[in-house]
Amino acid sequence: MKTMKSITYFLFSLLVVISAANAQEETEEKTAPKPERPAFESAVLIDNQSDVVNASKTLEWNIQHRFATVENGASDLYGMFGASNIRLGFSYTPINRLAVGFGLSKIGNEGGTNPFIDLDVKYKILEQTRENEMPVNVTFYGNMGIDTRDKSNFEESAHRLSYFGELIVSRRVSKKFSVQGAVMMSHFNAVDTLYNNDIFGLSLGARYKVSSQGSILLEWTEPITEHDINNSIHGNLRQNAGPYRNIAIAYEVATSAHAFQITFGIYRDLLQQYNLAYNDTRTAQDLFNSNDNDGYKFQYAIGFNMTRLWGF
Repeated sequence: MKTMKSITYFLFSLLVVISAANAQEETEEKTAPKPERPAFESAVLIDNQSDVVNASKTLEWNIQHRFATVENGASDLYGMFGASNIRLGFSYTPINRLAVGFGLSKIGNEGGTNPFIDLDVKYKILEQTRENEMPVNVTFYGNMGIDTRDKSNFEESAHRLSYFGELIVSRRVSKKFSVQGAVMMSHFNAVDTLYNNDIFGLSLGARYKVSSQGSILLEWTEPITEHDINNSIHGNLRQNAGPYRNIAIAYEVATSAHAFQITFGIYRDLLQQYNLAYNDTRTAQDLFNSNDNDGYKFQYAIGFNMTRLWGF
């Protein structure tokens, strides 16, 4: 009899504890701040990264393509028949707020057929909430690029490596409008004489929805350091090595698992460290300085980005 009472008491106590735990979990779920909807539709915002980190257990496939510049007009169909650059990238989100991935790229400045490999990580440090308990998203993105050309191109193996890192602050301002800004840095283990290993920059990006699935994207990237070769007066060394700013615009069509962007911008490389450090196209500067327009050619390039998601 005592045994039955003890078992009954134990079961009743266990039921009370489980009920209390469930009630506490429900209360915490109800009281926890709800995350705001994503500020952007795709992990890529034209040429730079957006703040987007996909839901956990999501695989992302990303294709980025840049045609040649439009300067030759109809002779090469505004760059579409010229030399193009492409990147194929994959990333996976093993846990909430953390994505890891890799990509294969063709970098036009370097030529050849050996691909560039990049390994990347993105982590959302802070997440905007619907009631503004947290007013912004704060996201870190970084990658390591590996130049796979023949070893004869490098004095040491470490000279193959380059790096990029940025801190992105973003906000979904309204259902239609989102904005982000970033502080960024590129580093190359080996560079030519009078080129800097480290280049710092700033970027701004925005999205405005014009329909349920369509958006206009804008992007501005501004290097805040330059290469020493620009100030050199020795011989015939180039004086316009930059790096120079990028201004880009795109139209995006997005669904829950797919995003497609038609882009129009200056950058043509598809690794951010190469764009930030080695863009020597002065188109954006010339647009704002009429004194530099002698012999000016419109050197923007058409391109596209495509993202596909799978949940597991």
